[in-house]
Amino acid sequence: MIREVVIQVGTWLSPIRYGIETITYKLVYRPLNGDKNLMAWKDRFRGKPMLVVGNGPSLNKTPLDDFADIPSVGMNKIDILFPRTKWRPNVILCINDVVTSQYWQRWLELDIPVFLNWKSRWFVPAKCRRQFPYFLTGVSWKFSTNLDHGFGKVYSVTGTALQFAYWCGADPVIVFGVDHSFVQPEKAILGYEKREGADLNHFDPNYFAPGTYWGLANLKGNEADYIRAREAFAAAGRHVYDATVGGKLNVFHKISLDEARKLAGLT
Repeated sequence: MIREVVIQVGTWLSPIRYGIETITYKLVYRPLNGDKNLMAWKDRFRGKPMLVVGNGPSLNKTPLDDFADIPSVGMNKIDILFPRTKWRPNVILCINDVVTSQYWQRWLELDIPVFLNWKSRWFVPAKCRRQFPYFLTGVSWKFSTNLDHGFGKVYSVTGTALQFAYWCGADPVIVFGVDHSFVQPEKAILGYEKREGADLNHFDPNYFAPGTYWGLANLKGNEADYIRAREAFAAAGRHVYDATVGGKLNVFHKISLDEARKLAGLT
């Protein structure tokens, strides 16, 4: 009952909140941050291959070092993988307030820009907020091809990453680490679960360590994100391929690692 009430109130307030966030983002944040904002990334990798790298267990079987020179976008706590690989993403994205509140200090230690959802700034101490670049998320679920107006809403940060890759002009986009398979309870309060034991859903057993919270995956919602992405890329004559090792997602055309290397121009 509580969850339904919160969702209803949040839905009712969403347009009002978005209007306020849009004003503060466009009139306050963006003019003060110049090339730190998303405008600097538009068409940066036009016509070039780009990786969208998820955080699934399959990354432990993915030779990312082979793709170290290919433009890429990572998500959330992808840096936990860094001690094991020379690969680094060009940018990291996070849309989740809970992840931001738990991990912002670590991101400040990286030499990689970490873009946060504009509304997540409240989960970073005021004295540190200006150290992060931000993006705006709208109220529509439509895949956004013009990030000047904000990202489209998504169920998964991977959906945001695909919009970012589109904005960068990438073609093709190669997806790694999106296993689309989760061990999780059917329900949790407000969609979040307090972790106990090893994390089986990510590439590291301590990705969400015991005692931390994580948002449960909505597989059907994620698929809707990916279908919208597939259709947007196709409409532009561009392509998204899924090279996730053993992945369960069936939205994008699946390719092998060798095929991914060819598409990336590595063979």
